Amino acid sequence: MNQIFDIHRFTLTLRLEIAERGRNYLLMASLMAFAMTVLMVPVTMSREFSGFREVLHFFSLFLILLFGGSLFTSGALAQYTTSATGISGLMIPASTTEKFLSSLLFNLLFLVPLLCFYWWLHYYTLETANANLTNQAFKYHPMPADIVNYTTFGYFGIHACVFLGSIFFKKNAYIKTAVIAIGIAFVVSVANTIIAINFTGNPAKVTALPLSGWKLWYYNEDGSAAKWQFASIYYYLPLSDNLLLMAQLVTGAFVILLWMCAFYQLKEREI
Repeated sequence: MNQIFDIHRFTLTLRLEIAERGRNYLLMASLMAFAMTVLMVPVTMSREFSGFREVLHFFSLFLILLFGGSLFTSGALAQYTTSATGISGLMIPASTTEKFLSSLLFNLLFLVPLLCFYWWLHYYTLETANANLTNQAFKYHPMPADIVNYTTFGYFGIHACVFLGSIFFKKNAYIKTAVIAIGIAFVVSVANTIIAINFTGNPAKVTALPLSGWKLWYYNEDGSAAKWQFASIYYYLPLSDNLLLMAQLVTGAFVILLWMCAFYQLKEREI
């Protein structure tokens, strides 16, 4: 019998995962979907524009989808890290590959439908709200395609980091992973911003997220005929199609690399 991967043994591992954690998966997913609905549907219940209701969509994205989802992912491989559950988990008669793939599969079955549900609800509710507005001069603005793509790739990158942290750290895995991930993201963002400032003539304001285009604002506040001809100028420098594809490939490779690191951590795990 194949000691690395056997479909019958993998099926039994999946059934064990469903028996032990399936109910928690379903309850957590239902709770998050309900919370997103509560925050995002109110925008359709008024015929007047409300900036607060629009902000609730972003609140739902960051607090529920990213934060809540990452809290769930932090337990994906946690059963192999503590002495209370680790010994029984490691003694399951299945290969490391089968244990890893079962945890990863169930994690993705949790994350992907929630992400799809969020984007569908976001566009559906805002479209419905715009159709019901009495004053069409003020409308809700769904997230543009570039933000959707960036957020989606970032979503899987964040969860891949937390997935690795769930097996890499034995205690306080989520907190330690968050500190390291935020620290790295901060350093990369600062470096990217510095590059954007130096290459674009020191703009008054710049937004330069990693692996994305640059948004630049130039102001001439004193009114003197100085560097710029107009009081304010805005530029958006998007990534070219080739650079965008490369950024997406790099992000995808990074996610796969983190999953591979989690696999080898599980393979070397000892209680």
